[in-house]
Amino acid sequence: MDIRQLRSFLTLADTLNFRRAAERLNITQPPLSRQIAALEESVGTPLFWRHSRSVGLTPAGEQFRTDVSRLLDDLDVAVQSARSAAEGERGTLTIAFTMYAAWNILPELVASFSDAYPDVALALDETLPRDLHAALVNGSADVGISFPLRFAHTLQYRPLFHEPLCAVLPETHRLAGETIVSVGDLAPDPFITFPSTTAPALHEAVTACCRLYDFEPSIRVEAHLQQTIVNLVAKGLGVALVPNSMRRMQLAGAVFLPLVESPQVEQGVYWNADNPNPCLHRFIEGLDAT
Repeated sequence: MDIRQLRSFLTLADTLNFRRAAERLNITQPPLSRQIAALEESVGTPLFWRHSRSVGLTPAGEQFRTDVSRLLDDLDVAVQSARSAAEGERGTLTIAFTMYAAWNILPELVASFSDAYPDVALALDETLPRDLHAALVNGSADVGISFPLRFAHTLQYRPLFHEPLCAVLPETHRLAGETIVSVGDLAPDPFITFPSTTAPALHEAVTACCRLYDFEPSIRVEAHLQQTIVNLVAKGLGVALVPNSMRRMQLAGAVFLPLVESPQVEQGVYWNADNPNPCLHRFIEGLDAT
């Protein structure tokens, strides 16, 4: 049996009239009769009662109609799902992001894409900037959100967000009551920062801030995550310069202050142009529309 026979069967089961069924199928009656006969032979039992002036479903035909209707409905859904997957409207998109992105552009990007493509499952993978390139190259991630990479690569990049750095001080710090602070005033303080290998672009921005005032920061502790840095500042271990978005933490014991001067910190989206995931192309189209 084949799909054509099953659809012809359902049409005849609906009309119970060979002539009307043939018209609906846009064929003549003889080929329809041959299809039904071949189908009954495959099933191994009559599906219709045939009388001189009427046609009716046998008990086997009634059951077959129920099951075939469900089968063809499932097939139609499978065909549509396959087409949707091929067009990037269904599937899975893995987004690798730095923790910092969770405080600014990530939520908006996720919400916007989810609203546009609700049948695409989003997998969010928090990672370090240094590990993002490998994830995009080996295909374990489709999209990367991070600071600009500071080495040669073949990835595509779209800048999306810029903001200044701010100072984060312990609440007991001598400058905690100010409304704005100069990085030069922090020169005597121990700094809490991250290794240059973790996020080179952000490390350069912090270093540039200090060099504007002719000093190199005295680093007391290095940590990989911005949230960890802020927590250590709140415990009084030193001061730090962090992206302005981190002010949203509002952590007890930590005071965030704007800087007199600060370079802009950039963040954007990376992707591998050789990635075949159709959902990725839908995501990039969404960036073009914003």
